[in-house]
Amino acid sequence: MMVYPVKFAPLSHKRIWGGSQLKEWFGETSEEKIGEYWVLSGHPSSTSTVVNGELTGKSLVELTEMYPDAYLGQSQQKRFPLLIKFLEASDDLSVQIHPSDDYAQIHEGDYGKTEAWYILDADEGAKINYGHSFTDRAHYLEAIRDGKVQDYLNYKPVKQDQIVFVPAQTMHALLAGTVLIEIQQTSDVTYRVYDWNRVEADGKHRELHIEKAADVMRYGDEQQEVNLGTDDRRYMIVDNDQVTHEHLVTCPYFIIEKMIVRDGLHTLQLGKVGNPDVLVVADGAGELSGEGFEPVLLKKGDTVLIPSTVGAYQVSSTSELRLLRTYY
Repeated sequence: MMVYPVKFAPLSHKRIWGGSQLKEWFGETSEEKIGEYWVLSGHPSSTSTVVNGELTGKSLVELTEMYPDAYLGQSQQKRFPLLIKFLEASDDLSVQIHPSDDYAQIHEGDYGKTEAWYILDADEGAKINYGHSFTDRAHYLEAIRDGKVQDYLNYKPVKQDQIVFVPAQTMHALLAGTVLIEIQQTSDVTYRVYDWNRVEADGKHRELHIEKAADVMRYGDEQQEVNLGTDDRRYMIVDNDQVTHEHLVTCPYFIIEKMIVRDGLHTLQLGKVGNPDVLVVADGAGELSGEGFEPVLLKKGDTVLIPSTVGAYQVSSTSELRLLRTYY
């Protein structure tokens, strides 16, 4: 069986803060509030399966075990190191923080979580929580006891086409009125700091993780050094009538680029020789083609894993195709 670019079935996740816009995009008929669609995941809690070609029905875990050179390459984790989601917040997410790799591996048996958000849609005046003004651990715990966490949250406006980089150990919360693509380390470790005093259907508050959050949180000057915006990291790779290809962010765990293919063909080499590429379709429709594999149709919401054995490939559109490319 030969390797080729594979597409995956989206995995829907109910969330108290979810909405209905993504349900329309992904053809979901459930009445539940859907907050997340995991479109590429090798995490054991929710694993993607292939929907095209001879490998249909195989999980991402099986792919990386059967063809590690092609679908995994040189990974920071033994499993596929990136987890990609579409998120929709019709209500505020909890204020949360993710640990570093070192802390997560000791305390959770998992990896840490650095992530980046590409904003697909945002209401006028939309914002996020990003960072805090706690001076030290004692100050944070005092605010928890006094019920004053909200008084020390920092906020940042967000708008369509913005990239927000969220390193591990950064306090953050996606707030209502925002739809985005999230690219993150493969991890499902979240420490909830504050949940806006809301209760679930059973009348209970969701669990908070006060002490672990205190362990991993940055304070004072160290916290203020976090770059609150990554727009200054953006630069153009190619810009002409047919295609706009832009670098968005680079970190130790992933690189993210944005492409808009308008009317024609854009040829790409792999982002990192020996490692696979991932394409996530943010909007529009088009086609992925190349030597040695059948063309793959692309539509909004599709995620394609391109094996490292593909030296070069082409992305085309007859109208306008907007997508993200990520690799490690």
